[in-house]
Amino acid sequence: MISNVKVQKKSDDKYFIFWLGTEKTTVYLLSGPNKKNIERKIVTTSHSGVEVTVDNYLRPYFLLEDTAQQVVTSTRVVPLEGANNFRDLGGYPTKDGKVTKWGKLFRSDHLHRLTNDDLKVLEEIGIRTIIDYRREDEYKNQPNKTWSSLNNTFHVDPAAERAVLAAKASSTKEKVQHLVDREVDRDVSFDDSGKTMIEQAKDFVRLEDNKRAYRQVLDIALNEKDIPIDQHCRGGKDRTGYGVAIILYLLGVDLSYITQDFMLTKKLRENRNNRRMNQYENETDDPNILSYLYSMLDTRPEYLSSSFEEMIEISGSIDEYFKNELSVTQEEIQKLRKLYVETNNKI
Repeated sequence: MISNVKVQKKSDDKYFIFWLGTEKTTVYLLSGPNKKNIERKIVTTSHSGVEVTVDNYLRPYFLLEDTAQQVVTSTRVVPLEGANNFRDLGGYPTKDGKVTKWGKLFRSDHLHRLTNDDLKVLEEIGIRTIIDYRREDEYKNQPNKTWSSLNNTFHVDPAAERAVLAAKASSTKEKVQHLVDREVDRDVSFDDSGKTMIEQAKDFVRLEDNKRAYRQVLDIALNEKDIPIDQHCRGGKDRTGYGVAIILYLLGVDLSYITQDFMLTKKLRENRNNRRMNQYENETDDPNILSYLYSMLDTRPEYLSSSFEEMIEISGSIDEYFKNELSVTQEEIQKLRKLYVETNNKI
């Protein structure tokens, strides 16, 4: 049985694929994320890893096959020069023994700084649709780059003022002070508790405007013509994190894997956040304010779990929340799973 499959990009054209398995495994290069897109056989091996040279694709997909399974895989993170949090939501196991499809759903930070080489990668992936959670002032000040396969950009604006402030706070003293002044008006305690972001997580669930916004996200995901889709905000953390989480939940992914995906943002943005905190330290030496500012930048499990806990508080269960508050039907859930979930079993 093939399990724990991972792909690492070692250089521009070299990838290392490793997995756990008990029998010989054949590795194929795919021309796309579908199992039928076999371009060539790479190797059949009893080992649990292989280095592959791929010079004709900017982001290749691979198929691993033994006597019982066919497993599609690729790099989780899409390496881009102008975005540090762009990744594929494929390969997550579902509770009924299936997996989310690769190359269909993506999440990222904003796409304002994409390079020409980045655009070639996204054109190869073929992303058709962007769900942009940023407010109008955000996307007008930093408009996304575009590419040939992109057909639609949906501006979905949840009421997420705290997330906007966390994303927009810069290194300048004036903006740091502006952020602090706003929270003083709210009688917020400056500490490392993360209470501000936890309240934001609950707002995603309980505010009527947000219910309508995230229902729109589900409607977009239900339209096969919109696939592949990338969801993003400014940093790809809060607004995007919640939007991704509700789709993965409806696809049948366990909360542990949803949290794992959410927390990958912490790793990918660690260097960026450290640089930002160094800048903050040049503007204030108040440890409480610095702790508070870090809590705004940080990615923590409770920032996501608070959203699901609020669903239970409102409706008694997560499933009932989707049914009662977002009007999600069983037929829609089945359609989502048909679009974005597949089996690894060999047919």
